[in-house]
This record gives sequence, structure tokens and C-alpha cells, in this order.
Amino acid sequence: MQTASLSRKVHKWLFLFVGVQALLWTLSGVYMVVMDLDFIHGDHLVKNLREPLPTEQGTLAPTQSLLERYSGVKSIQLKALQGNPYYVVNTGEGAHLIDARSGRQVSPIDGDRARALAEHYYTGSLPAVSAELITDNPPTELQSRALPLWRVNFDDRYGTSFYVDPDTGALVTRRHNYWRAFDFFWMLHIMDYEERADIHNPLLLVISIVSLTGVLAGLILLFYSFARREKAADTAATAGGAQ
Repeated sequence: MQTASLSRKVHKWLFLFVGVQALLWTLSGVYMVVMDLDFIHGDHLVKNLREPLPTEQGTLAPTQSLLERYSGVKSIQLKALQGNPYYVVNTGEGAHLIDARSGRQVSPIDGDRARALAEHYYTGSLPAVSAELITDNPPTELQSRALPLWRVNFDDRYGTSFYVDPDTGALVTRRHNYWRAFDFFWMLHIMDYEERADIHNPLLLVISIVSLTGVLAGLILLFYSFARREKAADTAATAGGAQ
């Protein structure tokens, strides 16, 4: 009986301590399991991510001229943006977007071009409502992505935001309200309230161990509860037979 009494006390007090977190684990887990990950990633919101090169490219600026113009070139990529060919020249100092026909550098792109590109990547028909160049203090939804980035917002039912690289014109990532809810629940689930990425943080480890101890105490208590019922049933059967 001492074991049962101790298990009861441990189970009660530990779950008084971690009960709210256990509830949050359950609620956040349900949301993350129910929601389709492709939807959360915003796959339904984007198009033209791998745009084919135009069949009629015309005369392109020679890459040799780019090697002579930029120092420390690491790579040169030819790609299409809105139906036109562009070079992306990667150097030790960063990336540069070059009009492949004229050889003119067009990066960093301005807000109007960022909005036009975001609308080009967007599957919806609504125009972008705003564009903001983020150079510091990024929102948590950007996580560890490098700045600067253009944030282009759409007034749709998802609360969609596209993040466009000003140096390459590429769509870096997309965010919407269901993703933001997922990220919030993920934060609650792993108990990393700053970076929302560390699943090995000390707080989660401690609470997990405490919760496991409470569950084990509950299992012990459950065993003694069934044993007590069986003993009571046997006593009642014996008393009935004696009569």
C-alpha cells in the first residue's frame, strides 16, 4: 500500500505541475497531424518556380564579359524570369541579376519589380497590396534566412506573404496564416520560445522526464487499482459461498 500511496502522490503532484504543457502537447499535436504538410508549405499558392527558358532568346551577352566585369565569380546561371532570360552571377560578395540580352545589371530590384515578381509566382488573381524591404529585425516566420528580402503581401483569405530575393528575383519562401498557426503550435510543442527550432532544449528535456515519471506513477497506480478490485471481488465471492 505504501507503493500505491506514493504513486498516487507522485502522479497527482507531477501532473499538477506539467498538466498544462501536456494539454498543449496534445492540442498542438492534433493540429500538426490533421493539417496537410503540402498545404502548410504553401504549395497551393505558388507557380512558375521552375520557369523554362524562352525558345527565342535572341543574342545573349557573352559570359566572358561577366567574368571580366565581376571578380571572384563562383558560378553563372542562366534562368528565365517572366519570360525573359537573365544571368545570376554568384561572387564572393553576393549574387547579381543580369539581363542576359543587354548585359545590364538589374539588381537589387525595387519594390515595383518585387511586387510584379510576387504576382508572377502567385497562383491567385489578386494583386499584391504592399511590398516592404526587410534589412534587419526579421519576423520570426523568416527563421534563419539571409537578409535583405522583399516581403510582398496579398490580401487573400490565407493572409499570404511572399519573400523575394532582391539580388536574384527568386522566391525564397512563402508564408500564410495556417503556416503561422503551425509554427506557433510547433513552438508550444517543442517548448523553444525563441528560435522555434531546437528540439533538444533543456526545458523540453526536463518537462518530458517529469511527464514520463508521472505517467509511470499512473501505471503503477492503475495496477494497484485493478489488484484491489480483484481482491474485493474474491472476498465477496468467498463471503457468498460461506452463506
